[in-house]
Amino acid sequence: MTSAFTASVAVTGKPDFKKIDIDPVEIAKCLQVYLDSASKLTGVSLDDISTSVSDVPSDISKITLVDLLLKGMKLFDALVWLSADKPATHPLKIDPTLTVEKIPSLSQVADSVFYCYFMLIVQARYPVSRNEKDKPRIPNFLKAIMGLDQEQHVYVERICSFEPQKFDPKWVRFVKFEKFGQEVLSRFGLGVAGYRNFGPFGLYQPKAGLAPEILRAFEFAKKIAKSPASWDIHPLTRSPDVLSKRGNLNKNLANLMLDVFTAEQLKEMEKVKIIYKVPEREPTHRNYMQWTADDDISGTSLIFSRPTI
Repeated sequence: MTSAFTASVAVTGKPDFKKIDIDPVEIAKCLQVYLDSASKLTGVSLDDISTSVSDVPSDISKITLVDLLLKGMKLFDALVWLSADKPATHPLKIDPTLTVEKIPSLSQVADSVFYCYFMLIVQARYPVSRNEKDKPRIPNFLKAIMGLDQEQHVYVERICSFEPQKFDPKWVRFVKFEKFGQEVLSRFGLGVAGYRNFGPFGLYQPKAGLAPEILRAFEFAKKIAKSPASWDIHPLTRSPDVLSKRGNLNKNLANLMLDVFTAEQLKEMEKVKIIYKVPEREPTHRNYMQWTADDDISGTSLIFSRPTI
């Protein structure tokens, strides 16, 4: 009589294949925090800040941001240190070279903060340090109207000892405007980052004989140009939906300009600084050929309104 073979560990043994099969779900949970950190260009290491001060108070627990500034610590460094809850691993250190003459006044610190803030709003980037080769153009408003006419590195190095790009620029979104000077508010009304290539479509008429799809794209660009500035379009906070719905805005708008305006109009725009320069066509950016005229990217998060936190 033949019996059925019944497999069991006792009969077959337990083979060791010398490899480990992972649980993809559990591994993803373990790696998430690392990926979240590595995917961001922002984030300041405590090792990158300077904790040097002119003197160290006896009671660190009571020290304030203003105290640190008056003792010569740079603003962004101090904010990182305080955000880390005054870590004992990175204590304040006395620097005898930080004399009264070398410590910026609170007024100078304020000027530097405003300088950085203005650059972030208008150009979506911090001013750069002295060693940076790719230096952004500084708006004449900062020099001629606000009197901030020193080299840009002076302002950023006054408040930051590390690369400022690591200091998440999204803080600008939560600044309130109620007590800003009228000159600044008026300048912001002329345009912010993300809108420069829309500008011509709100100021110039298109040339005659355009195809219907080009006219629809023109109407869309004109509508955005005349709409209130939105955080959904500003490069620092731009919604990912913008890329999926409309493609690369700047490159598509540049191509659209070439299709919509005459060479004379474009030269005039460059001359009066409405655009940086007459664009060059980039054939791979053709999303604008399918653009509809409706505004589906501005959203409701307007820049010049009271933010909610």
